[in-house]
Amino acid sequence: MQTKSFPKPDRGSTPQPDHIMLSFCGDPRYEMAVTWRTDLSADDGYVVLTDKNGAQTKVDAICRVIESDIDISKFNTAIIKNLTPGERYTYTCGDGKNRSDEFSFTTQEENCDRFKFIVISDHQVGDPWPRPDYSAVKDMLKFAVRRDPDIRFILTAGDNCDDGQNELQWNGMFSGLEGITESLPYMMTTGNHDNRGYKKYLPEPPEGKFYLDHADFFDEQFKFAYPLNGPEGFETENYSFDYGNAHFCIMGINEPAAVGDWAVEDLKNSDAQWKLGCYHFPIYPAIPEGQNDDGYPWLRKGIESCDLVFEGHEHTFARTYPIKGDTMFERPSGGTVHYQCSTGSGGKRSNERKIWHTAYYAQEVGTAAYALVEIDKDRMSITTCLADGKIADKFVIDKNADEILPPALPPVFDKTRMMYKGSMPQISAKNLDCEKIDGVWYAPFGVLCQYIGAAVSKDSTTLTIEMFGKKAVFTNGSQMAAVNGEGFDLLTPAYIKAGQLMLNAKKAAEIFGIRCEHIEYNNILDFETDIERTPLSQHE
Repeated sequence: MQTKSFPKPDRGSTPQPDHIMLSFCGDPRYEMAVTWRTDLSADDGYVVLTDKNGAQTKVDAICRVIESDIDISKFNTAIIKNLTPGERYTYTCGDGKNRSDEFSFTTQEENCDRFKFIVISDHQVGDPWPRPDYSAVKDMLKFAVRRDPDIRFILTAGDNCDDGQNELQWNGMFSGLEGITESLPYMMTTGNHDNRGYKKYLPEPPEGKFYLDHADFFDEQFKFAYPLNGPEGFETENYSFDYGNAHFCIMGINEPAAVGDWAVEDLKNSDAQWKLGCYHFPIYPAIPEGQNDDGYPWLRKGIESCDLVFEGHEHTFARTYPIKGDTMFERPSGGTVHYQCSTGSGGKRSNERKIWHTAYYAQEVGTAAYALVEIDKDRMSITTCLADGKIADKFVIDKNADEILPPALPPVFDKTRMMYKGSMPQISAKNLDCEKIDGVWYAPFGVLCQYIGAAVSKDSTTLTIEMFGKKAVFTNGSQMAAVNGEGFDLLTPAYIKAGQLMLNAKKAAEIFGIRCEHIEYNNILDFETDIERTPLSQHE
């Protein structure tokens, strides 16, 4: 281990408790977990809890020794039970010699149907490498708490740090969150960066980048901080909890088949008024080439059991219409709203608004943002707030009225349009609609391919398309195509309409590894692929 090669970092563990974090480990009315870190010289820790009458209780912690890539530390989690609903408590943590400052928390009251929480995502920071600076998220969260001091907890949508297998990153994150997580429960979702690490992190440059199929260091640190009710072997990355009249289903990115089965049962067994999910990867992405097939086929049924799912990953804010089975609806009862959280670190990405987004903000100014969620019985309001005080979006889901405010109607086209990964070739395909003949959908497929960047050439009778390593030649009147010099049966002949060659849409798409389905309600011929590459042709 690198513990033998490198000295303990300046943010490494000491006898004094640090990385102090509150979390819900059970019923928020009666239970709270406190997690903290010390070095090995400290004794096993405990919490001293003081109630409103001054009565004190000692709660011993579950103590574990964990060796990271740079340190060996003692991680403590005290699970406090038998609390009184709606009461404020103060506490300290540590051992007999080394105690933390005094902090406080308030339990959820009985019959709670009005409360606020905030959601952040992608607040990971990589710089400076030996001492990552998480001050941007710290400043943003302090601003959020000043603005709404009655916030009950913080929920994350993943990528909590830049390299979850390297402890320097967690040292940076907890340093940035000092003064916040000691008093506000911090409920994390894992993302791909939480799975990531380097075999050699120090000194720069790092070497041996890897991704795990299990967020090992995350699970070790927070094993008892969250409810142990997830799928077997992946409990810490996946868990659920109730707060007030809402049920939260936290889905990690690993082992999606097991997570999907668990999520379906978890949500089915909840009778909460609101069912909210959290999953790092956006199901309906804003990245132009983005896709969701690495996990969504297994997670679809569970996610579509939620009223709304918080997502991250793309460092952009976007909100969808209610969607079910890829069909976009107007009313919240029709499907699930996918709420793509903006970045909490102020990062930049170049993304785009897709047809399924009813609201969108390209966060390229580098200002951090968070979502303020306010539940008031059967109404939920969500506001995306920038750290400078500006508001990027605000909307309300009203369950009783079955409406979303402000109203937004999803597209319903009178003639069938083409779509690729949520983008529509409006200018190039104007007045070039798809049509269904004898049960077969035909499309001006070459126009769509031009739009997404393929090399396309045409003469009076043929259409040649080059993309994704395939060169296909289609001929007017023929049902055969030449694909990389070999014959491919389209099953039905091509024909020219409005100056463009119309092809059997599903078979032509199949050549290039693209799926094609008709979304009946919105009347869209949807072309989709799990290829996260652009087919843009290049100069030879």
